[in-house]
Amino acid sequence: MIVINSADYVVSEFKNEFGNIPPVFLPIGNKKLLTYQIENLRKNFPDDNHIVLSLPQDYQLNIDETNLIKQLSIDVILVPNNISLGMAMLYVLNSLLTTINLAKPLRVLHGDTLLTMMPTKHDCIGLAFARDEYTWEIEKNQDNAVWCGYFSFAYIYDFIKFLSATQGNFTKSVHLYADEYDVERIIVDNWYDLGHINTYFTSRTAITTQRAFNNLAINNGVVWKSGSPQIKIEAESSWFKNIPNQLKRFIPQLIQSGYDEQGRYFYETEYLSYIPLNEILVHGKNAPVFWDNILNMISFYMRESRECINQLDDTLLEKIQQDSIHIFANKTYNRLSEYAQQTDINFEQSVIYNGVTLPCVLDIAKECVDYTLNLPIIPAVLHGDLCFSNILFDSRSNTIKVIDPRGLNYQQELTIYGNQIYDLAKLAHSFIGLYDFIIADSFIFENTKQSGIKLSFNLDERLKSIQQIFMDKEIIPNINNKMVIPPTILLFLSMIPLHFDKPDRQKAMLTNALRLYVDWKNKYGISKYAL
Repeated sequence: MIVINSADYVVSEFKNEFGNIPPVFLPIGNKKLLTYQIENLRKNFPDDNHIVLSLPQDYQLNIDETNLIKQLSIDVILVPNNISLGMAMLYVLNSLLTTINLAKPLRVLHGDTLLTMMPTKHDCIGLAFARDEYTWEIEKNQDNAVWCGYFSFAYIYDFIKFLSATQGNFTKSVHLYADEYDVERIIVDNWYDLGHINTYFTSRTAITTQRAFNNLAINNGVVWKSGSPQIKIEAESSWFKNIPNQLKRFIPQLIQSGYDEQGRYFYETEYLSYIPLNEILVHGKNAPVFWDNILNMISFYMRESRECINQLDDTLLEKIQQDSIHIFANKTYNRLSEYAQQTDINFEQSVIYNGVTLPCVLDIAKECVDYTLNLPIIPAVLHGDLCFSNILFDSRSNTIKVIDPRGLNYQQELTIYGNQIYDLAKLAHSFIGLYDFIIADSFIFENTKQSGIKLSFNLDERLKSIQQIFMDKEIIPNINNKMVIPPTILLFLSMIPLHFDKPDRQKAMLTNALRLYVDWKNKYGISKYAL
């Protein structure tokens, strides 16, 4: 049997980032820590299928967390609040007395710990070398070696006896058990401690770097980025170099750019240990007031981006207008054609969404293009990909930083300028379009003969309130955010072929565009497609 101890909430320093959640639900690379823990436990102990997760008794699992626990095939025991680690462990073990298999050891993993490799000994304490000064249990006669949060006990009832004798003092119980039995201390590699804010970011960086592509590296506080097509990397670098001084507070420092020994163009920026908004939205439980504060910061950034432009000559204004036509119209039609060729889908046939017959996808696209191109042009320093994964939140200074800008116009010219309607649509694409939930595979796709296709998300009242805050916020003067729903629909249509490696996501992108189209009609005064 394996027990993951997560019967308490994250320490207070995390709550500004993610709200009040147990440590196993901390995000890493848009997945929950629990996902990595179970993956590694199953890899190390393929014959031990009984995994139990402890959680605080008053913690309300949302639908996504409930589904994740079901997918991972683990059991959950809710533990009374405000008791010690040892008492929580004792509560869990007493709850499981009738199901304990004494032929197998009890393996314990702390909920804020991730290990790639774990010792297979039946009686052992996992040790690792610590560089930070926290109140870890230090192992005697092992310089800087601390308990890393993994334990194994061959004699389960004896460990329960020690937990009872010490009134739930976990550390003392482990010592008493180790004094009685031959418990081996084993140094483990790849220990990631996620229980403190500093070690969380250090561990997160290491895990992210391991899973990154060859065109991204993070070393010694520096992000090195390259890739193909090369013009894209040059454009990002040029954007960082050329944005006005008043916007530099919103970006990481550009360190250098140029060509490496293989002839690849690259650039380097400082690495910022901040959380991207997509992970906070999908995995955190921050109150709506948190997101109101985030929107105020984004609004300030976008206001500064507009005010950087004092005067625009006619040539630049014409290029911004032509760029809008390209990204909203030409790109949408081209991408739909590309996807149709990949799948033999017919976009000229009417489509049924949730029991309602809609126009064909090409007609929906044309309606949204026509509407979008009639919106005002808002000249600004354009980020060009202002989705949540490219916006980092610094909770300590209460600021945001933006990364991965576009820096190209429709003619493939390097530029920092564009139509800010596009950046606003990108925000709607995360807030209202729930793009980040699709990328996290947190959606429900349905397709029936009678009702057609449908996409839904597990939205609670908190998330609905956050969406409403966005809809009520005036980010660009005289632009109501409902006006950017049509360009948001176009964003989803245009990115379908980009996810060719994930057919289910492609279906979700297309269906989500239809969902947004129906919502746009229903919620904003056009009742033709009311459900």
